[in-house]
Amino acid sequence: MRRRILLAMVVVTLVAIALFAVPLAAVTASRNRSSEVSELQQAATEVLLALPDTGLEGGDPFQLPPPPGDAISAVYDAGGTLVSGVGPGDGDQPVLGALGGDVVDGRSGDELVVAVPIVDENQVVGAVRVAEPWSVVARATQRSWTLMTLGGLAAVVLAAGLAAALSRRLVAPLEDVVAVAVRLGDGDFTARVDSSGVAELDRAGVALNSTAGRLAGLLGRERSFAADVSHQLSTPLTSLRLELESAVIDPAQDRELVLERALGEVDRLQTTIATLLAVARDSPIEGGASDLHQLCEELRAAFDKRIVELGRRLEIDVARDAPLVRCPPQILREILSVLVDNAVEHGAGTIDVTVRRRGTGATIAVGDEGAGVPAERVDRIFTRRDSSAAGHGIGLSLARSLADAHDLRIELTRPGQAPVFTVACPGVLGHE
Repeated sequence: MRRRILLAMVVVTLVAIALFAVPLAAVTASRNRSSEVSELQQAATEVLLALPDTGLEGGDPFQLPPPPGDAISAVYDAGGTLVSGVGPGDGDQPVLGALGGDVVDGRSGDELVVAVPIVDENQVVGAVRVAEPWSVVARATQRSWTLMTLGGLAAVVLAAGLAAALSRRLVAPLEDVVAVAVRLGDGDFTARVDSSGVAELDRAGVALNSTAGRLAGLLGRERSFAADVSHQLSTPLTSLRLELESAVIDPAQDRELVLERALGEVDRLQTTIATLLAVARDSPIEGGASDLHQLCEELRAAFDKRIVELGRRLEIDVARDAPLVRCPPQILREILSVLVDNAVEHGAGTIDVTVRRRGTGATIAVGDEGAGVPAERVDRIFTRRDSSAAGHGIGLSLARSLADAHDLRIELTRPGQAPVFTVACPGVLGHE
């Protein structure tokens, strides 16, 4: 592309020079000739002034003034015969034209000739002829044309230089755009186009960068969704499997009750998947209020059996005046499930869930008797895929994402021994 731009600029420059150079060369040649004619006419006028008052017939001797440069001058009588000076013995065409009463200039052989009539009492009595070699005019014209040629070459070189600079300025950003597009195609969504200073290319770069950002966000949400699904579905799938296996192992169990509990786990799976999809698409679930008494009972039903099997206890304390809170039940259920599951997997001893009214809203504290979170990890506990998370990062990051998207606040309020996570929930407007 650089070569094409360079060639195009050079061709355009050559065409422009040709269009201007041909008529300019003709004008220059004509101007040089006119300049030489003017000088010869001036020399002829000086010869006229040097003629004696008695004219050519008086017999008085006279001397012609020297003409400029390589010019020669001569005087002819009315019959066209050379009287004085240097010139052809018989008058040539310009002399004959002057004897006819006209001032004549033109080329005669290898000379540029100017002939001026000598008038005495309104009668043409002779002619003055001044001539110079035609090579004088040719040399002046050649010098002018040489300067024009050099100027044209300089213009071509300048155009080539400008074309090279312009091509670098245009092609380099284009190559950068192409390289970024290739990197995006290869899956590197961190690739970005730098500003080039060319408005049109910069607009294309901004559009490509915006596309790269959207693709990066889409891919990130896709990966997050896969990780969240893997993490959040493991517990309900395990519970569902245990229920079904126990029914197969012990035929005496109430099959209807087992199927009812299994369907409950399936409902939980569906709710979890819908919630994770909403997070992955950055589309919070609108509307809905949560009854904290009912949510905590559902939480007990979901985790109590598993916790007891581990030789631990789940203690839930809900204040009698706990209000309805402004959050869809499936969202708050998912957040609390993450916190309780985190206490089961990484904590120890009794797991406490405490609900207290705070103003028009409520706080939900989830704690256990474990060693807590190391001080160096407190700032990163909610960061997804923290290298030191040891399994905490995905669930807690999901809980933080859900909370932020639904105007809740989740914090690690006690990081050390017997850690406590607290969720602050706004109350439902107009509900006491």
